[in-house]
Amino acid sequence: MTADAATHVNGLREQLLSTLREVLPDAPRWTALDYPMHFNCGDAALHLGLEAAAAHLQRPVVRVLDRVSFRPHLVDPGSLMVIQAGGNFGGLYPTHHKLRIRVLEQTRGRDLVQLPQSIEYVDEAHREELRRAVGEHGAFTLLVRDRRSHEIAVRDFDCPVHLVPDLAFALGPLPRRAAVVPRVVQARTDKEASLDTVAGETFDWLQAPATSRSALMLRLGKRVNAQQRRTASGALATVNRRVLHGLAQANLDRAVALLSRGEQVVTDRLHGHVLCTLLQIPHVVVNDKFGKIQALHDTWTAQDPTSAFAADWDGVEAALASLATPQPTQQR
Repeated sequence: MTADAATHVNGLREQLLSTLREVLPDAPRWTALDYPMHFNCGDAALHLGLEAAAAHLQRPVVRVLDRVSFRPHLVDPGSLMVIQAGGNFGGLYPTHHKLRIRVLEQTRGRDLVQLPQSIEYVDEAHREELRRAVGEHGAFTLLVRDRRSHEIAVRDFDCPVHLVPDLAFALGPLPRRAAVVPRVVQARTDKEASLDTVAGETFDWLQAPATSRSALMLRLGKRVNAQQRRTASGALATVNRRVLHGLAQANLDRAVALLSRGEQVVTDRLHGHVLCTLLQIPHVVVNDKFGKIQALHDTWTAQDPTSAFAADWDGVEAALASLATPQPTQQR
């Protein structure tokens, strides 16, 4: 990694970790909620970022629960509850919204932290439901990852609000693999897609081959995680935590392999941008239709020496022309 890129990444990592140390409620350990039980590699990076932040702060994660396994009595006594970071605060993804409301309603008065999120309301009803649940909880801390979300949160929520970098930056610089093609294009295939395409090998990371390590770990993770609904066993919590770490790591490894194929990358995924930044892959990041990528870019990564921003797919070629010459790749 070049000195400028390393300085940029390490600076964001240090700002994230120092702010977490200052603003999070004091607790000897964490219980992680809303684990990403799927193939989305960006969410996997966020879970591994959660683990990295907890380790840096010397706050071990003692139990990991998703929307299937969450029960209030399973939360480790004395632990701080932390909800998965990401871009689903506001109802854009209904299952995450329902779990967040449920957690807020069933853990009132107990320290609860929402790790860094982007805020995007589906409608006024979702906004009001969140405002009510946060206001009635009484011990909720909201972390956001861009200035636009910070302005919304300060306006709408009666709780402490703090602006921090995306949680994946807790991972710090990552080694990339050797490029095999001139360019790869990551184009979203979900509700946040900005559509269109550009020349290059195209992929998304919402699916994985049935025989891949990601698929094998997902099947195992679902089985072990579901058993938590029947017992509060600490031994089972330990096994489950290790299996779910393995799933997240398999998904991150898959993301590194996909992104590393290209000497250059074009992506319209926020964590395609973040991971390319951590990997020092020259890339163009294309704004999504809700604008959360531009909000994060303008707040934290506009000075990233490895990237260029395109407001839409029509601007990709000009952005590609502005990229610096790729540095020699590193074999992982």
